Amino acid sequence: MTSARRAARRVSASGLFLVGILTLVWGCNWPVLKLGVTELAPLTFRSASLPFAAIGLLLVARLSGDSIAIPRALWGKVVALAVFNIAAWNGLILFGVQQMPAGRSAILAYTMPVWTVLFGMALLHEPLSPRKIVGLVLGMLGMAVLLGEDARHITRSPVGTLFILAAAISWAFGTVLLRRWKLPLPQNTLTGWMLLIGWLPIAVCVPLFDPHPLSSLAHMSGTAWFAVLYNIFLAGTLAHWAWFTMARTLPVAVSSLSSLPVPVVGVLSGILFLGEHPGPSEYLALALVLASLGAVLFAPAMKPVASPE
Repeated sequence: MTSARRAARRVSASGLFLVGILTLVWGCNWPVLKLGVTELAPLTFRSASLPFAAIGLLLVARLSGDSIAIPRALWGKVVALAVFNIAAWNGLILFGVQQMPAGRSAILAYTMPVWTVLFGMALLHEPLSPRKIVGLVLGMLGMAVLLGEDARHITRSPVGTLFILAAAISWAFGTVLLRRWKLPLPQNTLTGWMLLIGWLPIAVCVPLFDPHPLSSLAHMSGTAWFAVLYNIFLAGTLAHWAWFTMARTLPVAVSSLSSLPVPVVGVLSGILFLGEHPGPSEYLALALVLASLGAVLFAPAMKPVASPE
């Protein structure tokens, strides 16, 4: 039995509980986002939740005994990570969800690991194994199914699809930068500051898309309040805390597996809470994307090459 299999068997019940929290919270957030941006302008909605989620994570870091200070030399890289992982991802994804069903948005957004493989080849010099090639082909086929469905319906704009794909590409690039730089900072501290810094350009752009953001926030319905609070306490603070706690305590294969059910939960929650009715193209695309992610995430690990001394 390999060491990875032995480690997987030692996964505690609390670790699996974190995987379940992450899958449910992020998966169910797709219809929640749809509800939020139906009533509020996308950037207004996000600007109302990001800073409070950031403060929550920084508070968690502080209570855990971690420093929340950022050394001056690292600020440039922290800002770049915030732009790609937070600002671009959140801004683009909300405009896309506003124009598309939540389930379809979730499927496209979770092509992110496929884009990560491409960026990893260029920036991390990771080899492209046959399984990764299969994963890339399956992921591209999944996107082609959804894009083709939009192209066949003249009244349905493909702009939302492009927004979601751009968001996934931005998130993938930011993820690879995070791996490449490996900043020596506590993870909750880094994530809290990324959320806070990424919120700034979104907040600056709010008046361009919503002339009266304060009025919109003051007249929110109970549904909009639920969406904002969900994104502060659950999808923001709790989910990020669960993700990075899981990443520190579970084997890499197990923590990577947690991303696979998220688009499935996104599709199912869209059916349950929004009454969406995915068609054959959505189900086919979902199957292709899950197969793509499985091929990429479960590819055998490459043997490390000894560095010359």
